[in-house]
Amino acid sequence: VRVFEHTLEVSLLRHSARRPVSLAMAGGIGACAKQSQRQGGRRPMQPRPQRYEPSPAEVVAAVNSLYDDELKPFGRILLKRLRERAWNEFSRGGTLSMEDQAGFAHIDPKYLRRICEACPNLRVELADGREYTALLIGRPANFVDVCDSRDHYASELWTAASAYFSSLNQEEGTLPGGRYACAQLLVSRGVPFLQHRSLGEVCHIVQLAVSQKKILGYLEGNMVPYEHSEEYVKERCAAWRQPVGGVDRLSSSQLRLATWVDVRSCLREILCNNCNPCPGTITMSNVKRLFRSHFNLELSETVLGYSRLCELLQDARLRDVCSIRSLG
Repeated sequence: VRVFEHTLEVSLLRHSARRPVSLAMAGGIGACAKQSQRQGGRRPMQPRPQRYEPSPAEVVAAVNSLYDDELKPFGRILLKRLRERAWNEFSRGGTLSMEDQAGFAHIDPKYLRRICEACPNLRVELADGREYTALLIGRPANFVDVCDSRDHYASELWTAASAYFSSLNQEEGTLPGGRYACAQLLVSRGVPFLQHRSLGEVCHIVQLAVSQKKILGYLEGNMVPYEHSEEYVKERCAAWRQPVGGVDRLSSSQLRLATWVDVRSCLREILCNNCNPCPGTITMSNVKRLFRSHFNLELSETVLGYSRLCELLQDARLRDVCSIRSLG
C-alpha cells in the first residue's frame, strides 16, 4: 500500500509475510517591456507578465552562471536563473522576489527543455521524475550536492551561524522559505561566515541548518531562527506531551486524543482500505484528517512525544504496521 507526500514512502507489513508489501505514503530579455515607474511615493509598478523565450545563447549563459555557483543546472533551477537574469537586465540590478520574478517573465518549461535538447553546447540528462539537467559539453562539473546529509564544515562556522541568526530582529530574521532564495539573500547581505562560499555551498549550509543543526526552522512558510519556528514550539510541546495550541484548543475540538493503541489500529485500517489516489494509498497530509473524519480522533504527534508526524510513524511500536523511507 503506498502513501506519497513529496518524499515519503510507507510500507504496510503483513503478519503472514516475511517481506513488506510496498505501500507508498505520499504523496529574449529585450522582449520584456520596460514599464516600471514610481508614482506618488508608492512602490514601483511591476510590468505585466511577459512571455519570455530565451535564445540558445542566453540559456547557455545561464547554465554557465550555475556552474560558476556550483549548482547543478536542473530544469527548475535553470528557469529561476533565466528569470533572474531577465529581471537584472530589465531593472539594471534592482531586486525582486522570486514570486515577482516568475510573474515578470513567464518561460514555458517545455520550450526551455526543447531549447536545451536542441542546443549543441548542452547535453540533457534525465533526473528523478520529470526533472532533467542541462550540462555543458566540455566544461568540468564541480557541483555541490545541496541535499547531502554529510557536514563538511568547521564547527566555527556553525557557531557563527547560530550567533548570527539569533541576533536578528523579526524583520531581518524572516527569510524566504525556499533554500535557494534564502541562500541568495544571505549572500547579498555579505554575511561574514559565508564569505568566499559559492551559492551552492550556501544552499547546502542552509539545508543543514534546517535539517540537522536546528539553527533555522519554518514559520508560516518562511525560514526563521529556530527558536521562533513552528518546529521549536512542537518540540517543546512534545517534551511536555502537550498538544500544539494547548488544552484549550483541544477542548474546543471536542475530539478525543488518539492513544498508541488507536494509532496502530486506525493506521492499519486506513492503509488497507483507502483507494485515493490509488488502491492502498494516502497522502501524508491526509492522515490527521482521516483520523478525525473516520474515527473522531485527534492525532497529535506531540502528545505522543514527537515533534514530527513522520518521526512518530517510525516509532518501534509501529514497526509491524508501517515503515517509511525517503525517496529524495
